Amino acid sequence: MREKKSEQPKIKVVDRRKFSSDGDPLETAEPAAETTAPDAPPEDLMSESAEPPPEPGPATPAPEHHGQPSQLFLELVTMLAGQAELLLVGAEGLPAQPAEAQRMINYLGVLEEKTAGNLSDDEAKLLSGLLYQLRTFFLQRK
Repeated sequence: MREKKSEQPKIKVVDRRKFSSDGDPLETAEPAAETTAPDAPPEDLMSESAEPPPEPGPATPAPEHHGQPSQLFLELVTMLAGQAELLLVGAEGLPAQPAEAQRMINYLGVLEEKTAGNLSDDEAKLLSGLLYQLRTFFLQRK
């Protein structure tokens, strides 16, 4: 004997993405595409009270305002500068490594170049001041 397959309700799928696959914002705020899934799961597996999963937010935190210094950026810059200084003078049991120190200083220089115009005054002053001190110290140790 053949059993009849019970007809399962069709599920409506709505595309609510706010960005295209290229990362550009979509112009319309309405759903972009609607399709139906023919092989939908049985109705009893999906509760009506279940909320849809939250839309994923951006992977990175929103950028700080240009007037406020970012604590993470300040920590990053001071950490890299500290590493460069440690490589310049050496440490207990570790010899000075001027080539690696120069590489760290160059990293900070690239960071300054690439973030020009996007930093708060405090961030820009800290970065340029540390770079000046490290470059001067590097030339003295050479």
